[in-house]
Amino acid sequence: MKIIALEQNGTTAEKSFACYPDTTLIRDNEDFYVPNFSKNIVAYYGIYLLFNKIGKCIEPQFVNRYYSEVGVAINFIASDVYRNAVKRGCPTDMAKCFDLSLAVSTEKISCDKLKNLNLSVSMNGTPLDGQVASYQKIAEAVSEATKFYTAKVGDLFFVPCVEVPVAVSVGYIFDVSLQNRQLLTCTIK
Repeated sequence: MKIIALEQNGTTAEKSFACYPDTTLIRDNEDFYVPNFSKNIVAYYGIYLLFNKIGKCIEPQFVNRYYSEVGVAINFIASDVYRNAVKRGCPTDMAKCFDLSLAVSTEKISCDKLKNLNLSVSMNGTPLDGQVASYQKIAEAVSEATKFYTAKVGDLFFVPCVEVPVAVSVGYIFDVSLQNRQLLTCTIK
C-alpha cells in the first residue's frame, strides 16, 4: 500500500506528487505527536480517494471507475526541515513523509463522483477555510499521477483542500467532517 499525495505548488500550473510509505499513517483518531526534530509543524487538511482497482495512465474521464470511497486526512509537515532541505537543494521527503505524519479517517463515505463534497474543518472549535477541488481537477491530478505511479487496490490519493498550511502547536485539536459527518478528530501532543 502507498499514499500518493498531490503537492501544493502555489500558483504553479504544474502538478507534483509525493509517494508516502504506509508508516506515515495515523489511524483511528489517534494523536499526532510533534517530533523532536522539528520546531515548526504545519498541517494541510483535505480528502483522500481509496483506490479499488489497479490502474496505470488513467484518463481523467475514467478516474471515477478506480475508487469507490472518500475519506478525510490531515498531513503534518515539518516546515523548518522542509525549508532547510529546499535551501540545501536536498529532497524534502524527510519533512513530509516521516512516520505517523498523516492522520486519516478510518470511516469513509461511499462516493462515485466528487462534484458536491462538503468538507468542514475546525481547529480548537474555530472553523477553518477549505475547498474541495472540483471533480475535474481531481481527475486530472489522478490521471497525471498515474503516469508515474501504478494505482493499486488499497492505495490512497491525498488531495489537500488548502493552499496555505495551518501552523499547529501542542494541545490543538482538529475535527474534520465530510458531508456533515464527523470522520476525523486528531489532537496534537
